[in-house]
Amino acid sequence: MKKYIGIGVLLLIIIAVGSSAVSCTRIDAGHVGIKVNLYGDTKGVQDITEVSGMVWYSPVTTAIYEFPTFVQHKVWTLDVTEDSPANEEFTVTTKDGLSLSFDVGLDYQVLPDQVANIFRTYRKDLPAITNEFIRTMVRNAHNSVASGYSAEDMVSRRAEFEAQVRKSLEGAMRKAGFEIVQVGIIGKIRMPPTLEEAVNAKIKAVQEAIRAENEKQRVIAEAQKNIEEAKGFAEATRIRAEAEANANKALTSTLTPLLIQKMYVEKWDGKLPVYGQLPQMFKNID
Repeated sequence: MKKYIGIGVLLLIIIAVGSSAVSCTRIDAGHVGIKVNLYGDTKGVQDITEVSGMVWYSPVTTAIYEFPTFVQHKVWTLDVTEDSPANEEFTVTTKDGLSLSFDVGLDYQVLPDQVANIFRTYRKDLPAITNEFIRTMVRNAHNSVASGYSAEDMVSRRAEFEAQVRKSLEGAMRKAGFEIVQVGIIGKIRMPPTLEEAVNAKIKAVQEAIRAENEKQRVIAEAQKNIEEAKGFAEATRIRAEAEANANKALTSTLTPLLIQKMYVEKWDGKLPVYGQLPQMFKNID
Protein backbone atom coordinates (compact mmCIF):
# COMPACT_ATOMS: atom_id res chain seq x y z
CA MET A 1 0.00 0.00 0.00
CA LYS A 2 2.81 2.34 0.94
CA LYS A 3 4.41 1.52 -2.38
CA TYR A 4 1.37 2.75 -4.30
CA ILE A 5 1.14 5.88 -2.17
CA GLY A 6 4.77 6.63 -2.94
CA ILE A 7 4.20 6.15 -6.66
CA GLY A 8 1.16 8.48 -6.51
CA VAL A 9 3.13 11.21 -4.76
CA LEU A 10 5.91 10.84 -7.30
CA LEU A 11 3.42 11.17 -10.15
CA LEU A 12 1.93 14.29 -8.56
CA ILE A 13 5.38 15.80 -8.24
CA ILE A 14 6.17 14.99 -11.87
CA ILE A 15 2.86 16.53 -13.03
CA ALA A 16 3.45 19.64 -10.90
CA VAL A 17 6.96 20.08 -12.23
CA GLY A 18 5.81 19.44 -15.78
CA SER A 19 2.97 21.91 -15.56
CA SER A 20 5.28 24.57 -14.11
CA ALA A 21 7.65 23.99 -17.00
CA VAL A 22 4.98 24.78 -19.58
CA SER A 23 2.94 27.94 -19.70
CA CYS A 24 0.52 29.60 -22.09
CA THR A 25 -0.27 33.20 -22.94
CA ARG A 26 -2.52 34.92 -25.42
CA ILE A 27 -1.29 37.54 -27.88
CA ASP A 28 -4.24 39.84 -28.43
CA ALA A 29 -5.14 41.52 -31.69
CA GLY A 30 -3.28 44.80 -32.15
CA HIS A 31 -0.13 43.31 -30.62
CA VAL A 32 2.92 41.50 -31.92
CA GLY A 33 4.41 38.87 -29.65
CA ILE A 34 7.99 37.59 -29.74
CA LYS A 35 9.42 34.46 -28.13
CA VAL A 36 12.86 34.92 -26.55
CA ASN A 37 15.23 32.12 -25.54
CA LEU A 38 16.84 32.85 -22.18
CA TYR A 39 19.51 30.11 -22.33
CA GLY A 40 21.45 27.99 -24.77
CA ASP A 41 23.11 28.52 -28.12
CA THR A 42 19.96 30.08 -29.58
CA LYS A 43 19.67 32.68 -26.82
CA GLY A 44 17.90 35.67 -28.30
CA VAL A 45 14.93 36.28 -30.49
CA GLN A 46 13.69 33.34 -32.47
CA ASP A 47 12.71 33.69 -36.09
CA ILE A 48 9.08 33.35 -35.02
CA THR A 49 6.68 36.25 -34.55
CA GLU A 50 3.39 35.43 -32.87
CA VAL A 51 0.82 37.88 -34.23
CA SER A 52 -2.13 36.71 -32.17
CA GLY A 53 -3.61 33.69 -30.48
CA MET A 54 -2.42 31.25 -27.83
CA VAL A 55 1.34 30.73 -27.39
CA TRP A 56 2.75 27.80 -25.42
CA TYR A 57 6.22 28.18 -23.95
CA SER A 58 8.47 27.19 -21.06
CA PRO A 59 8.85 30.09 -18.60
CA VAL A 60 12.08 28.51 -17.34
CA THR A 61 13.90 28.86 -20.64
CA THR A 62 11.70 31.24 -22.64
CA ALA A 63 10.13 34.69 -22.24
CA ILE A 64 7.27 36.23 -24.23
CA TYR A 65 7.13 39.95 -24.95
CA GLU A 66 4.15 41.79 -26.37
CA PHE A 67 4.46 45.02 -28.36
CA PRO A 68 1.26 46.98 -29.14
CA THR A 69 1.05 48.21 -32.72
CA PHE A 70 -1.68 50.80 -32.16
CA VAL A 71 -0.87 54.48 -31.50
CA GLN A 72 1.02 55.16 -28.27
CA HIS A 73 0.75 58.51 -26.48
CA LYS A 74 3.53 59.86 -24.28
CA VAL A 75 4.12 63.25 -22.66
CA TRP A 76 7.18 64.62 -20.87
CA THR A 77 6.16 67.56 -18.69
CA LEU A 78 7.05 69.73 -15.73
CA ASP A 79 3.80 68.68 -14.05
CA VAL A 80 4.55 65.79 -11.68
CA THR A 81 0.89 64.72 -11.78
CA GLU A 82 0.76 64.37 -15.58
CA ASP A 83 2.59 61.20 -16.61
CA SER A 84 5.43 60.81 -14.13
CA PRO A 85 6.13 61.80 -10.51
CA ALA A 86 9.35 63.46 -11.74
CA ASN A 87 9.94 66.66 -13.72
CA GLU A 88 10.44 65.49 -17.31
CA GLU A 89 10.37 68.84 -19.12
CA PHE A 90 12.84 69.42 -21.96
CA THR A 91 15.45 72.19 -21.74
CA VAL A 92 17.29 73.44 -24.83
CA THR A 93 19.98 76.02 -25.50
CA THR A 94 19.26 78.52 -28.27
CA LYS A 95 21.58 80.10 -30.81
CA ASP A 96 22.04 83.13 -28.54
CA GLY A 97 23.02 80.95 -25.57
CA LEU A 98 19.73 81.14 -23.64
CA SER A 99 17.97 78.22 -21.96
CA LEU A 100 14.32 77.58 -22.70
CA SER A 101 12.08 74.86 -21.25
CA PHE A 102 8.86 73.29 -22.46
CA ASP A 103 6.69 70.17 -22.32
CA VAL A 104 6.55 67.75 -25.24
CA GLY A 105 3.91 65.29 -26.42
CA LEU A 106 4.56 62.37 -28.77
CA ASP A 107 2.16 60.01 -30.56
CA TYR A 108 3.89 57.12 -32.32
CA GLN A 109 3.45 53.55 -33.50
CA VAL A 110 5.61 50.45 -33.52
CA LEU A 111 6.22 49.14 -37.04
CA PRO A 112 4.93 45.55 -36.80
CA ASP A 113 7.64 44.07 -39.02
CA GLN A 114 10.35 45.69 -36.87
CA VAL A 115 9.36 44.28 -33.46
CA ALA A 116 12.05 41.60 -33.41
CA ASN A 117 14.74 44.08 -34.43
CA ILE A 118 13.54 46.55 -31.78
CA PHE A 119 13.94 43.92 -29.08
CA ARG A 120 17.32 42.80 -30.42
CA THR A 121 18.50 46.39 -30.21
CA TYR A 122 17.13 47.45 -26.82
CA ARG A 123 16.36 44.21 -24.93
CA LYS A 124 13.51 45.92 -23.06
CA ASP A 125 9.72 46.16 -23.21
CA LEU A 126 8.03 49.12 -24.89
CA PRO A 127 7.45 51.33 -21.79
CA ALA A 128 11.13 51.09 -20.86
CA ILE A 129 12.20 51.78 -24.47
CA THR A 130 9.89 54.81 -24.56
CA ASN A 131 11.10 56.33 -21.29
CA GLU A 132 14.78 55.79 -22.04
CA PHE A 133 15.69 55.55 -25.71
CA ILE A 134 12.79 57.30 -27.45
CA ARG A 135 12.92 60.16 -24.94
CA THR A 136 16.61 60.60 -25.75
CA MET A 137 15.89 60.74 -29.49
CA VAL A 138 13.13 63.33 -28.99
CA ARG A 139 15.30 65.45 -26.67
CA ASN A 140 18.27 65.35 -29.05
CA ALA A 141 16.09 66.44 -31.99
CA HIS A 142 14.79 69.46 -30.06
CA ASN A 143 18.28 70.41 -28.91
CA SER A 144 19.76 70.09 -32.37
CA VAL A 145 17.12 72.27 -34.04
CA ALA A 146 17.06 74.83 -31.19
CA SER A 147 20.76 75.55 -31.74
CA GLY A 148 19.80 77.25 -35.02
CA TYR A 149 17.12 79.50 -33.48
CA SER A 150 17.30 82.52 -31.21
CA ALA A 151 15.06 82.68 -28.14
CA GLU A 152 12.82 85.17 -29.92
CA ASP A 153 12.60 82.94 -33.00
CA MET A 154 11.60 79.98 -30.83
CA VAL A 155 8.50 81.93 -29.79
CA SER A 156 7.67 83.92 -32.93
CA ARG A 157 8.47 81.04 -35.33
CA ARG A 158 7.33 78.19 -33.14
CA ALA A 159 5.39 76.34 -35.85
CA GLU A 160 8.45 76.37 -38.10
CA PHE A 161 10.63 75.13 -35.22
CA GLU A 162 8.27 72.24 -34.46
CA ALA A 163 8.12 71.26 -38.14
CA GLN A 164 11.94 71.15 -38.28
CA VAL A 165 12.04 69.00 -35.13
CA ARG A 166 9.59 66.51 -36.62
CA LYS A 167 11.57 66.33 -39.85
CA SER A 168 14.77 65.70 -37.88
CA LEU A 169 13.14 63.10 -35.63
CA GLU A 170 11.26 61.10 -38.27
CA GLY A 171 14.38 59.56 -39.80
CA ALA A 172 15.85 58.47 -36.45
CA MET A 173 12.55 57.04 -35.24
CA ARG A 174 11.87 55.09 -38.44
CA LYS A 175 15.41 53.70 -38.41
CA ALA A 176 14.77 52.47 -34.86
CA GLY A 177 11.51 50.79 -35.91
CA PHE A 178 8.93 53.44 -35.00
CA GLU A 179 6.69 55.82 -36.94
CA ILE A 180 5.73 59.31 -35.70
CA VAL A 181 2.05 60.21 -35.76
CA GLN A 182 2.42 63.57 -34.05
CA VAL A 183 5.01 65.43 -32.00
CA GLY A 184 4.96 68.95 -30.63
CA ILE A 185 5.40 71.35 -27.74
CA ILE A 186 2.58 71.34 -25.21
CA GLY A 187 1.57 74.75 -23.88
CA LYS A 188 3.93 77.71 -23.77
CA ILE A 189 7.69 77.88 -24.06
CA ARG A 190 9.10 78.80 -20.65
CA MET A 191 11.88 81.38 -20.27
CA PRO A 192 13.19 83.80 -17.60
CA PRO A 193 10.53 86.48 -16.81
CA THR A 194 12.69 89.42 -17.95
CA LEU A 195 13.49 87.70 -21.24
CA GLU A 196 9.84 86.77 -21.75
CA GLU A 197 8.77 90.41 -21.28
CA ALA A 198 11.39 91.63 -23.76
CA VAL A 199 10.49 88.99 -26.34
CA ASN A 200 6.77 89.62 -26.00
CA ALA A 201 7.30 93.40 -26.29
CA LYS A 202 9.33 92.97 -29.47
CA ILE A 203 6.81 90.57 -30.98
CA LYS A 204 4.03 93.04 -30.15
CA ALA A 205 5.96 95.90 -31.77
CA VAL A 206 6.48 93.84 -34.92
CA GLN A 207 2.78 92.93 -35.00
CA GLU A 208 1.81 96.61 -34.59
CA ALA A 209 4.15 97.59 -37.42
CA ILE A 210 2.63 94.93 -39.65
CA ARG A 211 -0.86 96.08 -38.74
CA ALA A 212 0.05 99.74 -39.49
CA GLU A 213 1.57 98.75 -42.84
CA ASN A 214 -1.55 96.77 -43.69
CA GLU A 215 -3.74 99.76 -42.83
CA LYS A 216 -1.55 102.02 -44.95
CA GLN A 217 -1.85 99.67 -47.90
CA ARG A 218 -5.61 99.54 -47.38
CA VAL A 219 -5.89 103.34 -47.46
CA ILE A 220 -3.70 103.52 -50.58
CA ALA A 221 -5.79 100.85 -52.25
CA GLU A 222 -9.01 102.67 -51.34
CA ALA A 223 -7.66 105.98 -52.70
CA GLN A 224 -6.53 104.31 -55.89
CA LYS A 225 -9.96 102.75 -56.23
CA ASN A 226 -11.59 106.19 -55.89
CA ILE A 227 -9.20 107.64 -58.48
CA GLU A 228 -9.98 104.88 -60.91
CA GLU A 229 -13.70 105.34 -60.32
CA ALA A 230 -13.36 109.10 -60.97
CA LYS A 231 -11.39 108.44 -64.13
CA GLY A 232 -14.04 106.00 -65.24
CA PHE A 233 -16.83 108.51 -64.57
CA ALA A 234 -14.98 111.28 -66.43
CA GLU A 235 -14.31 109.00 -69.35
CA ALA A 236 -17.96 107.96 -69.45
CA THR A 237 -19.06 111.62 -69.39
CA ARG A 238 -16.66 112.47 -72.22
CA ILE A 239 -17.90 109.58 -74.28
CA ARG A 240 -21.55 110.59 -73.73
CA ALA A 241 -20.78 114.24 -74.65
CA GLU A 242 -18.98 113.19 -77.81
CA ALA A 243 -21.88 110.93 -78.71
CA GLU A 244 -24.41 113.70 -78.20
CA ALA A 245 -22.29 116.19 -80.20
CA ASN A 246 -21.92 113.74 -83.02
CA ALA A 247 -25.64 113.06 -82.96
CA ASN A 248 -26.46 116.78 -83.07
CA LYS A 249 -23.96 117.32 -85.84
CA ALA A 250 -25.45 114.53 -87.83
CA LEU A 251 -28.95 115.87 -87.23
CA THR A 252 -27.95 119.43 -88.20
CA SER A 253 -26.32 118.29 -91.40
CA THR A 254 -29.49 116.50 -92.46
CA LEU A 255 -31.97 119.34 -91.74
CA THR A 256 -33.08 121.11 -94.97
CA PRO A 257 -35.97 123.56 -95.57
CA LEU A 258 -37.99 120.86 -97.28
CA LEU A 259 -37.38 118.45 -94.39
CA ILE A 260 -38.49 121.07 -91.90
CA GLN A 261 -41.65 121.74 -93.90
CA LYS A 262 -42.32 118.00 -94.00
CA MET A 263 -41.95 117.85 -90.21
CA TYR A 264 -44.42 120.74 -89.88
CA VAL A 265 -46.91 118.93 -92.08
CA GLU A 266 -46.54 115.71 -90.11
CA LYS A 267 -47.23 117.55 -86.88
CA TRP A 268 -50.06 119.83 -88.27
CA ASP A 269 -53.58 119.14 -87.00
CA GLY A 270 -55.26 120.96 -89.92
CA LYS A 271 -55.96 124.23 -88.06
CA LEU A 272 -54.40 127.57 -88.90
CA PRO A 273 -52.63 129.48 -86.11
CA VAL A 274 -54.88 132.11 -84.45
CA TYR A 275 -52.15 134.34 -83.08
CA GLY A 276 -48.73 135.39 -84.31
CA GLN A 277 -47.35 135.20 -87.75
CA LEU A 278 -48.18 132.37 -90.02
CA PRO A 279 -45.27 130.14 -90.90
CA GLN A 280 -44.18 130.47 -94.49
CA MET A 281 -45.71 127.15 -95.41
CA PHE A 282 -49.17 128.26 -94.27
CA LYS A 283 -49.32 131.53 -96.26
CA ASN A 284 -51.77 131.83 -99.18
CA ILE A 285 -54.00 129.19 -97.58
CA ASP A 286 -57.70 130.16 -97.55
